[in-house]
Amino acid sequence: MSGVFGCFDRTGANDVSKDLYYGVFSLQHRGQESAGIAVNNGGSFLLHKQMGMVTDVFDEMTLSALPGFCGIGHARGGSDNSSGTDGIQPILIKSRVGNIGISCDSVILNADEIRDELKNLGAIFQSSTDSELILSLFSRNRITTDDCEHAILNMMKEIKGVYSMIFMTDNKLIGVRDPFGLRPLVLGRTGERYFLSSESCALDAIGAEFVRDIEPGEIISISEEGISSYFFDEDNANRVADGHICIFEYVYVARPDSTIDGTEIFASRYTAGQALAKEQPCDCDLVIGAPDSGNAAALGYADALGVPYGMGLLKNRYVGRTFIKSTQGQRELAVRMKFSVLKSAVAGKRICIVDDSLVRGTTTKHIIRFMRENGAREVHLRLASPPVKFACCYGVNADKVQDLPAHTKSNQEICDMIGADSLGYISLESLKASLTGIHCKQCSACFDGNFIAGKAENGGDN
Repeated sequence: MSGVFGCFDRTGANDVSKDLYYGVFSLQHRGQESAGIAVNNGGSFLLHKQMGMVTDVFDEMTLSALPGFCGIGHARGGSDNSSGTDGIQPILIKSRVGNIGISCDSVILNADEIRDELKNLGAIFQSSTDSELILSLFSRNRITTDDCEHAILNMMKEIKGVYSMIFMTDNKLIGVRDPFGLRPLVLGRTGERYFLSSESCALDAIGAEFVRDIEPGEIISISEEGISSYFFDEDNANRVADGHICIFEYVYVARPDSTIDGTEIFASRYTAGQALAKEQPCDCDLVIGAPDSGNAAALGYADALGVPYGMGLLKNRYVGRTFIKSTQGQRELAVRMKFSVLKSAVAGKRICIVDDSLVRGTTTKHIIRFMRENGAREVHLRLASPPVKFACCYGVNADKVQDLPAHTKSNQEICDMIGADSLGYISLESLKASLTGIHCKQCSACFDGNFIAGKAENGGDN
């Protein structure tokens, strides 16, 4: 899981780095392991990237050293497959057809097969990342095509998987969304300055106008000449309706103030909370949300039940999202540092915690224990998503089925494991019904096992 952001100023103004910084900063929730920005300064590509949060990686001095009229940025989440400096993006190369840079959020399912084929043709790889593989494919195809866009189209025919990518060339900014539309990508603008972003919240942060979502299978190319689009399947007139955005974007990943494929994230989570109250009511004194992604659903749940909604959990804002830490040990340590309980609010009360999901159960188990230690009489758990039963090879939740309690345990066994007095999930039908206004279908493979883009033993790592 990663956040990608790009900017192109058609007037040639050489100051896009500040917008790139605020754009990537606004996508920090999508990745907290590393960050980077690359810019095109009159044909010379400049890059700064390193491990850490966006505010740790950049300051006024580093941004002032990144003048350019075009640029790409990246915020990277943790991965068990690749950690350390190898996975830091953006990545730049110099090819026979010019400079090329990439910022991508991807899982290429046939990466190993393609990498072996390219090695047999003489290609050299410095890492196992998808981004380096994609750049190698792109540069190879660019030699035999008339333009970058058709090189990308040819590349899309070779790769299998899910992705949202932004390429930077000597004179273009090019956004690409996979043919299924599993990963989000949006277009924004302010005057003649255009933006591509994983989410619309980054556009709001820099005062840009949201133009539209990039369509599934679309290649959008921005240059001084204007904007043009190419499509993986030109004959599919219903590609938007046939798209399958990852439903976990609405459950957990996206920021609540974003709008993705026609659905407001906060509204969808609130509506899911209301539906959860109808399906899984609870006799309690206080409803609290597991901050932050559970808050909207908790508010909807409390309103539908007619039970007070209040603060019970306090969150340390300086600890990253525990779900996307690289290892289980890191996740457990982060949970202990991240949450504390407001004792006066929970002591002697029957508490219902509403959370977005239960994947591994690490965070939930500790939170429930914290509640009891601080005097809660009962602790019930309600989840605004169905049981996560299938390991997601698309890189959104746990990629190992043994990490998922719901794969082998009954609801009661999970309830006992986390120490709750009761446990209830929303149905998949009600979750999907909460996505009012959505333009497309949804991928819910982690809940129903329907992996629309296929599966692989070894997925990607970005």
